Amino acid sequence: MAVTWEHRCVLWGFASAGFTAFVINAYFINDATWLCRVATGFLAILGTLSSVTAFHISTLRCSESHSLKTLLQQYILFQVATLTTPFSLYKLKKLWKEPRKAQEKFLLKLISRDADTEYGRRYLTGIQSLQDFRDKHPLTKYDHYQDYFQRLADGEKNVCVAAKVDRFGISSGTTGKGKLIPMVYDDSGLGLVVALQAVGSSPIQKIVGLYCKPAQKLTKSGLPITPAVFVPENSSSAEFMLSMLQNSPFSAFQISTDFEATYVHLLFALNDKNICMFYAPFASQVYRAFSMLEDEQDMFLEDLFTGRINPRLNIDAEIRRSLDAALKANPARADELRAEFARGFVGILGRIWPHLNCFVTVDISGYEQKLKAKYTKGTRLYTFAYGCTEGLLCFNLWMDGRPPQYVLSPSTTLTEFIPEDLSEEANPKTLFLDEIEVGKRYEIVITTVSGFYRYRMGDVVEVVGFHDNCPVIQVKYRTGELLNLRSEKIDKLVVNNAIQESLTSWQGATLVDWTCAESPLMYEDAEHVDFDMLYLLFIELESVDGFRLSEEQKSLFDQSLRKQHEFYDHYRQVGTICEARVMIVRPGSFKKLQDFIIATSTASYNQFKMPKKLRTKATLDLMMKCVVDV
Repeated sequence: MAVTWEHRCVLWGFASAGFTAFVINAYFINDATWLCRVATGFLAILGTLSSVTAFHISTLRCSESHSLKTLLQQYILFQVATLTTPFSLYKLKKLWKEPRKAQEKFLLKLISRDADTEYGRRYLTGIQSLQDFRDKHPLTKYDHYQDYFQRLADGEKNVCVAAKVDRFGISSGTTGKGKLIPMVYDDSGLGLVVALQAVGSSPIQKIVGLYCKPAQKLTKSGLPITPAVFVPENSSSAEFMLSMLQNSPFSAFQISTDFEATYVHLLFALNDKNICMFYAPFASQVYRAFSMLEDEQDMFLEDLFTGRINPRLNIDAEIRRSLDAALKANPARADELRAEFARGFVGILGRIWPHLNCFVTVDISGYEQKLKAKYTKGTRLYTFAYGCTEGLLCFNLWMDGRPPQYVLSPSTTLTEFIPEDLSEEANPKTLFLDEIEVGKRYEIVITTVSGFYRYRMGDVVEVVGFHDNCPVIQVKYRTGELLNLRSEKIDKLVVNNAIQESLTSWQGATLVDWTCAESPLMYEDAEHVDFDMLYLLFIELESVDGFRLSEEQKSLFDQSLRKQHEFYDHYRQVGTICEARVMIVRPGSFKKLQDFIIATSTASYNQFKMPKKLRTKATLDLMMKCVVDV
């Protein structure tokens, strides 16, 4: 039988208790000097604490990949966090009860910080309240900040953000050009409090996180330019935290190729049955990881059995040596997994990690349904927060199966709301969080610690309720991803619903992914060309020999779209929009699209979001070349 941390901690507890009893009996009860008794008392206290800690740890579920050092570090960290959580929750509840007051306090603190910068002198002078701010500061988009942020990146002082900027974030660029954004550390700690409350795992279980090292550039002043999710290569604090909390060794976070990085993180995760949480930035990455596990299961089992990283993987020699040193051969676990794999991959996530509380990710491409139908069936999906490179906006407090919804964080981001029907105006009136209504949709406007003031980030949300007095929202769509040929404005949820309805009549078809384009994009570089106005829908299906879709089956998508969207149906009736064209692309096409976008934009694998609307002719041309005649 393998010796576990439970066994070790029980032995440790008895040894500490025995030592404490011996010290007390030998030096405290018997005649001794007062100095000796003081020293004995101190040792007795330490011994008692050691015994209590050891016996407590022995009752907890523990990741066997811990060393004694990382085990104690994680245990102490979580005990301190648990002790401070009630105070932090009290502060949060107070903020949620008086959110407007918290918003004004946050705003005035930012203005005070940036008042003496060039930006502050031009735009923030004389603002002393939320109302002043709304009246005097313009609504902005990224081009308003581009010059300021570039000068800040070049090393110029006193430009716009009067706070320490450790690095510059770069937005993904999958829905437009990547944006350079100052990254300012927020030390509120609210995110940890929310996560601890929601997930509620053992303090010594580790987590799995999928991460691929992105390409890194430097500004003229020498600061890194990276995605929002980034692990510095030579950071002792990052190595400390990751070694303590993550199942993969720190060297795994230095792998820069997607396949190898995903494989290695999964391999180390498989070696630990007591994982408490599986994390990836996007649900598409989770799906891709478990597809890899299913396809490459023999290679995973071989590496677990031998305790060596497969030589076929393209991994730097130094990183490989570090990984091999960290990976321990585990034939028993390999046999256990082989038996689970033989049962099939439906619900595999919960079967190979039976003590997993949830998998944490964001679904913006419709992968949740596919995951729930197969790999993650029976395991809860939890979307922890809603945010972007520009800032973290709000937190999800609920893990009860409802669609992700978020309560605003009024002390870390100022949020204004533009009614949906006014979102196309250049300078519409905004509402504060105590002026909005449940059931209404709004484009959100944010002010953040990163230097954005009244910034229109392009997301549209719906208010679904209030938590205390603070709005609870659901994210609906991005304004840039609306399909819009004749002002009909169809969001991706409607398109996805039409696809799902069509799939019910496409017997034998299993969806891999989809994206859309508007027909004018095909002719953007041509002059005086007449063309039909229509939507182009690209669909990849799992490869099934002999499977074909008839033209009648393809037309079901257009019929469903007309049924779900009144304005689209109207334009179809009058003939100003033609029937949507459904095109099946060959297997692997969306992987090619992903690789192309990452190679030609600022996106990294960690932050890649499959665009549901193609916005460049280059991406449209690539997908057209992938179309197969079915």
